[in-house]
Amino acid sequence: MITIEGLSKGLGKFHLGPLNLEVNDAQILVVLGRNGSGKTTLLNLIAGILQTDEGKIFLDKNLLNGISLEKRKIGYVFQRLYLFPHLDVFSNITFGLQSRKYSELAIKTNEMISMLGIERLLARNIQSLSGGEQQKVAIARTLLTEPRLLLMDEPFSNIDVTSKYTLIQEIKTIVHGLKIPTIYVTHYANEAFNMADKIMILHNGYVVEDGTKDEIMLKPKAELTKSLIHSLQF
Repeated sequence: MITIEGLSKGLGKFHLGPLNLEVNDAQILVVLGRNGSGKTTLLNLIAGILQTDEGKIFLDKNLLNGISLEKRKIGYVFQRLYLFPHLDVFSNITFGLQSRKYSELAIKTNEMISMLGIERLLARNIQSLSGGEQQKVAIARTLLTEPRLLLMDEPFSNIDVTSKYTLIQEIKTIVHGLKIPTIYVTHYANEAFNMADKIMILHNGYVVEDGTKDEIMLKPKAELTKSLIHSLQF
């Protein structure tokens, strides 16, 4: 479980927060907002790429403030995939895991490959894959590190619509099954409502409204929430 209390960050003229949030194990929070609303800034603060001005971040009740990025046990899937074009799919998936016992690595790798349905891709060159297939490779590599929290920054924005919604359903099933708390950001309302258990709407760095996806879609409390939902792309 991740809990954030009073998180605040200033970046030039932009200011995020203060905001609070809580995401339980096996729960997906989608942060929805236009470009420039603070979505990526929030993820970078949680990951430790940026340092908070104020507020506390807890993961499994452990305070993350002051803990380096590599020690936070957080998986981060970016919009840009950072795959290695000179390596095949299997080598990309297992990159950085060589220090683990071979038997343990083989079991975990086979489980993840099966979950994502990429068995037939293992010997393929990265550049020969579709956008959706490349994203599955990036997700498999991230999940094999066994993160205690998964962050996803508009990971499907460059994928065709059909592949996108297939991937969304697959990732939801995997995240719920592995019981990983997940924070997923997007500026597409339809994507948010398909992915989310909970939704937080950000606008100009502050939280307009948050709740379950049914509460946000069917019973929005703020006028700005209604405006954002109708103006965002469905």
